[in-house]
Amino acid sequence: MEDKKDKKGNKSTTQIPKESRNVLYGEETEIPAVLNNVLTLLNRMDTRLSSIEKSKKNTTTLSQMNDKLNSLSARVIDAEKGIVDVKSRVTQLEATSHGTGNIFDEIKAKTDKLASDIEHLQRERTDFENRQENMKEKIDNLEEEKCMLNDKFIDIQCRSMKYTLIFSGIEEHRDEDCEDKLRRFIYQDMRIEHRLEFGKSYRNKPRPIIARFLYFSDLDMVKRAGKTLKGTHYGVNQQFPAEIEGKKRKLYPIMKAERKNNSKVVLIRDKDTRIPLSPG
Repeated sequence: MEDKKDKKGNKSTTQIPKESRNVLYGEETEIPAVLNNVLTLLNRMDTRLSSIEKSKKNTTTLSQMNDKLNSLSARVIDAEKGIVDVKSRVTQLEATSHGTGNIFDEIKAKTDKLASDIEHLQRERTDFENRQENMKEKIDNLEEEKCMLNDKFIDIQCRSMKYTLIFSGIEEHRDEDCEDKLRRFIYQDMRIEHRLEFGKSYRNKPRPIIARFLYFSDLDMVKRAGKTLKGTHYGVNQQFPAEIEGKKRKLYPIMKAERKNNSKVVLIRDKDTRIPLSPG
């Protein structure tokens, strides 16, 4: 079977030695043809050797590439492990975040409840303050009414005592007749001969005689005659309610000081039951 030629029409390496043997041991051939065949053989051998070297280089390159691929595969495996670990951590973080979110939701719910409670307490406090203000206003009104009633009561007392004088210093005896004793005292010590009309006469602790006159003119007459008792232990004074007596006691020192300065002063009662100091 004839040797095949390559695609380019060149002779194969097995055909070239055969032709070379024919040249050496067979038929006579031209030397240039032989040399040409030898040269072609050498070129073929050089080409094959180059191809073999390239194959070795390619083999080395493939080996290096395989090593690199193995290294890359290992790195990919490590990266996959890292990704799995990261995913695990992300899952844990998501679980923790979910738990934290629940905590925040619970805190927010409690905060909202506290805010609602505070708002409710503030409303109750406002209502309480309003009620307290209303109560204070009512108390103030009651105090004002009380003062008005007290003033009216004192005024009524003053009106009821308008015809009453208090005689102090008169000696007391058992089973005495206060009115008869008072008449004799007025006649003898106060030198009033006018027949006086008493509504009622009685002693009161600490045992002065309280006399109620039927006529204010009689009271005024006796009161004016009180100056005759100056220097004695007797005394005649207008009867006043306890509140007014307390105010008078505060004004007595001022009145005495004014009288020492030769000022004429008297204590009078105005419509508001005050006892102002006025010049006489």
